[in-house]
Amino acid sequence: MPLPLITLVLSMTSTLGAAPSPELSVSYEQPGSSRAEQARKLLKDSGALETGIRLPAPVKVVARDCDAAEPPGATWDHAERRITICYQLVDHARRVLDGISETEESDTGTSSARVEAALSVLFHHELGHALTTLNGLPDSDAQADQFAALTLPADAPERVVAAAEARHLLAGHTGIEGLPGPDESATFSCLLYGADPGKYRRIAKGGWVPPERAPSCTDEYNRVRSAIGSMAVKAGT
Repeated sequence: MPLPLITLVLSMTSTLGAAPSPELSVSYEQPGSSRAEQARKLLKDSGALETGIRLPAPVKVVARDCDAAEPPGATWDHAERRITICYQLVDHARRVLDGISETEESDTGTSSARVEAALSVLFHHELGHALTTLNGLPDSDAQADQFAALTLPADAPERVVAAAEARHLLAGHTGIEGLPGPDESATFSCLLYGADPGKYRRIAKGGWVPPERAPSCTDEYNRVRSAIGSMAVKAGT
């Protein structure tokens, strides 16, 4: 049986909020509206921008208001070594997921868990782009997702199932700039599930991985771990 990812990179001890990577700095710029202020608080309180992953070079993470002329997304700028998260994206993702939860008549806890997990997914996807280019690999959303499938469980194993669900629910929604669509969401969920099918069995049960694909997810995960696992480890390991 393959070792779960958390054993691979953490010696089974990481939780969200552990000592941050020394190469990462996070700043929250002053919001320009009450809605942006709510998004800033949500993002900061969620701890989604925290990571202990070792980085090849210093990286800045900036949360801010976005100009009206640019899409409210999440981006990685290799030249500036900067990840940008727009408050407008945070607000939009929250409203989409809250709306879905209301339609399903889900409780407040379920909605909150989905939103916080979605913010973690958005950040770790951009962290994946950073790890890709800083390690000299060709950049792509697929490569970023592969890194994210390693780093998110390492930082926040308790959010993995909710992350697969949130990404599935957001896939295909307009205005969610920074994440690819449904096919890519299924691949991401497959990698998360394959990291530990027993621990993360709810991902397969939830239908976020096509049933016919689920048996191959462990092999898919193992291929990714073999290819880039050494580039996605915790600081100090």
